Amino acid sequence: MVPRLDPDKLTTSSLIIADLLEGVPRRSIGTGQFVIGDTKVRPRLDATFNRGEKMGIYVKAYNFAPDEATRKPSGTVEYTVSKNGTNENIFDYTEDVSEIPNASTQQVTIEELLPLKTLEPGKYTIKLKITDKVRNQVVTPTAQFTIT
Repeated sequence: MVPRLDPDKLTTSSLIIADLLEGVPRRSIGTGQFVIGDTKVRPRLDATFNRGEKMGIYVKAYNFAPDEATRKPSGTVEYTVSKNGTNENIFDYTEDVSEIPNASTQQVTIEELLPLKTLEPGKYTIKLKITDKVRNQVVTPTAQFTIT
């Protein structure tokens, strides 16, 4: 059963930790295994990576309120990676939602590849803080992953 989305509330899909994020040819959009829209998103089910890999992050945010002047979404996405058991943020980056390709008030697709080479072996948490500046709403999808 697919839950009904409240059009006045910022919400997200599940946060997918992936080992592959790549565009697909136009004729393959929406078809094939692991294809979501125009992107192939292959989840890493055990969320375990080695330091030489890149970790894909894929999530969709829905229902941003439009900025009155631009009619575009007004918000930010903050990415934070922390090692479990510590309060130390190892990675912290923020981007403006309006800079994300094809962002609209109805849907913003967040696709990022994070290099893992600087992370020591251990368990980590990635947290996204997605903010709608117009409605002052925040959602914070998180996921756990392991570096070997």
